[in-house]
Amino acid sequence: MIRLLFLGFAVAAAIFLIIFCTGNTLLTEYFSRSDFIYNAESAYIKELSTFVQQENIAAADTSRIGEWAHKKGISHFTISRNRKLIYDSTYSDSVILGQTEAESLHYNWQYFHSVTFSDGAADVFIYANYEMKYYLFFYMFDIILCVFIWIFLYASGMRKEVKYIQYLSSAVAQIELGTLNSEIVVKGKDELGALASGLNQMRLALIEKEENENRLKAAQDKLVLGMSHDLRTPLTGLMAFLEIARKQKSLEECDNYIEKAYTKAEQIRDLSNQLFEFFLVNSEQPIKLEVPENVEYALGEYLSELCGLLEMDGYHVSTDHLYWEPIQIQICTDYAGRIIDNLVSNIKKYADSNIPIKLSAKYNTSYVSITIQNKPAQPNQYIHGTGIGVKNIHAMMSQMKGFCKVKAGPDAYSITLGFPIVLSDV
Repeated sequence: MIRLLFLGFAVAAAIFLIIFCTGNTLLTEYFSRSDFIYNAESAYIKELSTFVQQENIAAADTSRIGEWAHKKGISHFTISRNRKLIYDSTYSDSVILGQTEAESLHYNWQYFHSVTFSDGAADVFIYANYEMKYYLFFYMFDIILCVFIWIFLYASGMRKEVKYIQYLSSAVAQIELGTLNSEIVVKGKDELGALASGLNQMRLALIEKEENENRLKAAQDKLVLGMSHDLRTPLTGLMAFLEIARKQKSLEECDNYIEKAYTKAEQIRDLSNQLFEFFLVNSEQPIKLEVPENVEYALGEYLSELCGLLEMDGYHVSTDHLYWEPIQIQICTDYAGRIIDNLVSNIKKYADSNIPIKLSAKYNTSYVSITIQNKPAQPNQYIHGTGIGVKNIHAMMSQMKGFCKVKAGPDAYSITLGFPIVLSDV
């Protein structure tokens, strides 16, 4: 706005000077070359002639002539004979009458009028600012015109800004209605440009958020559909075994089917627990990590628990490639426990108990990676199912600012957990 104000003033001032100089020159040329001043004197000459005749005034009677000129408001009044000054309203009384030559007589002679005084005829020049009103009118016109030009230029510039503000307002209204596909045009680098850029970034953020929500919803729908299918299989088996058990005549005959039904009920319970955990993890607020500590103390107890639980079920765990370095990480103890439970559950379900479970560690400048590798009991079985346990591990590692990578194949399955290294302040 300040730039527009000064720019409009500069342009208006330049136009004012051009019109002023040009108009001044044209008016001066006109008044000097035309009969305007000569004709404008005629009324005063007529009054002077009447005054001279009635009062019998001589050309040398300068005092009375001066009084008359003063009453009439005449700014310049000269009387001369043969280009010799007799009276000049701008001179003092020290002028020697009839002997003084004035330079102005040589410039104004074309405006002289002959007036007969009591002592003879003389040349009279009367100037009463005849053209001044035209100059004043021209000056006022020039000023008003340039002020309007200044206002017009400022208003025109502001009109563009107002239009841009209206455009941004319309864009905000479109965003409120959920229309996010139209890009907001950024013009300039001023405050409005910064506002437009901010609105555009907000629009992109909303688009990204909406896409993430759609992806999340699609993933959740797929998960729920998959879980429904996974729950349906053991539930169907459960109902079948219970139905058969109901038809048995003795309690001893029911035991076998009740045991099978109990196994199916455990499967249903595990699936429902995993589903509950998935939604719980994804709906929780950002977690609070524990204080940084050495990786051995942070993960050693949980990995020992993993080994103990697996060995109790007949698995052999190899830790030949698991070693510790003096670096620090941060974990959430609740999430670490849940991750171990998911890993144990998956290994018990899918791993070949005849092949050792391998634990290994790897270090780089940013992460500590713990890899658990085994062999599937049945080829390609990891392709089936929803994999909700692994999804839970992914979500929990992500909230701890780490990562989870899975490699699945017919002969080997591995899951790698990456924990970010905390740099020491020392």
